[in-house]
Amino acid sequence: MEIPLDPGRLESGLARRATIAVPTSGRPAVRRRLSALADDLDRAIRPRATIRLVPATMVGRDTLRLGDADSLEGTSVHRFAGADRLAVVFASLGDGIAERAARSAERGEMVEAALFDQIGSRAVWQLGQRLLAAIRLAAHRAGSRAGGPLFPGDPGLPLAAQPILARLGDPGGAGVEVCGGGLLMPLKSLSMVVAIGPGVRRWARIANCRECRFHDRCRKPAETRKVCR
Repeated sequence: MEIPLDPGRLESGLARRATIAVPTSGRPAVRRRLSALADDLDRAIRPRATIRLVPATMVGRDTLRLGDADSLEGTSVHRFAGADRLAVVFASLGDGIAERAARSAERGEMVEAALFDQIGSRAVWQLGQRLLAAIRLAAHRAGSRAGGPLFPGDPGLPLAAQPILARLGDPGGAGVEVCGGGLLMPLKSLSMVVAIGPGVRRWARIANCRECRFHDRCRKPAETRKVCR
């Protein structure tokens, strides 16, 4: 099974969609500043991504063996039951967004700095959704199924999984560096894993969110339900 990635398709309209997602209701000044940033945003967002497929086998309920030596462990790994492969994904928007946010802050343009940061966060989320759609389409064409994504640091998948994914995936090909503690650079980057197999069940991220010990105290449950498809 191959998962083709078209850089042009990944980038197309990404800045615009991320900009639309920024809340500006009742704040015309913010809308004007967003409009002024539009051309710069198109130049700032340059997504790159890699997807590698790794043989996978469930061992018990909470362990997914990957290849010959590595494994993922966590209380959400049981969602990958039925998988025979795991898609290991790394992606980044590049340095442009973070650099523009930093320059704006240095000039005292704090609204612009905040807007660059918000748009970057929404753009990297949209990029992850596009990659997930590509994985699901490729799995369907191969007569298989792809489940929901898990991100290191999610409830049930500790951030300690990040170095394992770095060994199995290709972060460098996506312009991503895995730093100490499992953090990624550039800042607007992501890693995720998606189970693939004939017996995999699709699930929404909100199901994983409900398992978080902070779910009942989360300040943004409505927003979480809206974006976690």
